[in-house]
Amino acid sequence: MLEFVIGVILLITYLAFIVYAAKGGNLMLGLFVMAVLWSGLGFLGGAIDWPTINSTIFDGGPTGFGSTAVYIIFGSWFGRVLIDTGIAGTIIRKAVELGGDKPGLTCILLCIVTAAIFTTSYGPGAVVAIGVIVFPIMLSLGIPKPLACGSFVMSVGCGLYFNQSLLTQAAGSMVIGEEQYQIGPDWYQFAAVAFVIHFVSIVLMVILTSKGGKKKAHAWAASAGADASTKNVGLLGCLTVLLPVTLSIALGINQVPAICLSVLWALIFTGNLKSWNKIAELVQKTFHDGVADVGLVLGFLMFLQMFVKAAGSCKDLLAPIVSPILPNSPFALFLVFGVLGFLALYRGPLTIWGAGIATFAIVAGATNLPLSILYPLFYIPCCTVTTNVCPTQSWNMWAIGYTQVSVKDFMRQVLPYALPCAFILEMVAYFMFAA
Repeated sequence: MLEFVIGVILLITYLAFIVYAAKGGNLMLGLFVMAVLWSGLGFLGGAIDWPTINSTIFDGGPTGFGSTAVYIIFGSWFGRVLIDTGIAGTIIRKAVELGGDKPGLTCILLCIVTAAIFTTSYGPGAVVAIGVIVFPIMLSLGIPKPLACGSFVMSVGCGLYFNQSLLTQAAGSMVIGEEQYQIGPDWYQFAAVAFVIHFVSIVLMVILTSKGGKKKAHAWAASAGADASTKNVGLLGCLTVLLPVTLSIALGINQVPAICLSVLWALIFTGNLKSWNKIAELVQKTFHDGVADVGLVLGFLMFLQMFVKAAGSCKDLLAPIVSPILPNSPFALFLVFGVLGFLALYRGPLTIWGAGIATFAIVAGATNLPLSILYPLFYIPCCTVTTNVCPTQSWNMWAIGYTQVSVKDFMRQVLPYALPCAFILEMVAYFMFAA
């Protein structure tokens, strides 16, 4: 009886956390409080003992996240290298030149470039650095502000199906016991399909929103947003953007050595390998900026790990209550997640970057489904909805502020495309991972 009562209290606190997250509460502190609360309730219910609280939850949670934190830092560093060596700027300028006098085509080309960059780059700093180049170009071509904002942030999200930093971050959050999902060929096959479907939704948004536009654009307008004085990087240097993913998929090289090799490639083919002092200065500056870009993200994730461990330890208290009301088949789960994708907005119950981490613990404990199914089930809403278009995502809020678009207009622009995309990807993921 006591276990049942505590299980109900856990669910009540879970619902309270959803409300807190949706209202914009500080998630770092909120997750810490939830970790303390669920540890205490689990202790009272006999599911957790003191050594587990001391070693596994509050010490083992953050320290066990160390390798994933390294991947995030290196991904952010790589983004800064692309920017400071002029690679990102060169690719953007070439896209603008190719688009010519057609604003819709130029917008789509810029979206392709942005998506390609964020298959490997990571962090709010990298998004802002690319955005301050892309937005003036889009706006000078007469592209409506909501479309410029929406297409850019959705392009960032498009690249994240391949992005090792976010993939390992999600894998480090969705843990069952000591088991963690391993990114492999099966995932990359899905990522390729997801990238195409996601990008088609962006193209549809650009075409349908631009249709009937009256403002005439000229090639000179695009150059108004680009720094023409910056020297272009050659083709081999521009290929740096695709190197980490290519090395990982084609040769099985792990993320950190793949990034280090890619940075070396970038230094060689951008002419930055001529002086040891200049190499040291560039590497040191970009690494410093990369770490600074993701400092708060890492802090959030460290506290998230405490709650992940606490929630996992409480699953036996929740399973008897939740199991009867959960869908009894993987297809039903994927269908429900696809239909209710909007619940990943505002850190709701379907995003692991918010209240959804408790949902994951509940579903994992109640269904005993393997991580090979649970990982795509939960990654899609957190990538396709939360990081893609949610205003609570830091770089989305920056883009909304930079383009001076209201949140209402932004949501009206992106949701008709992002939510169907999430539904389609859940259905695709079911047939690729669970059927």
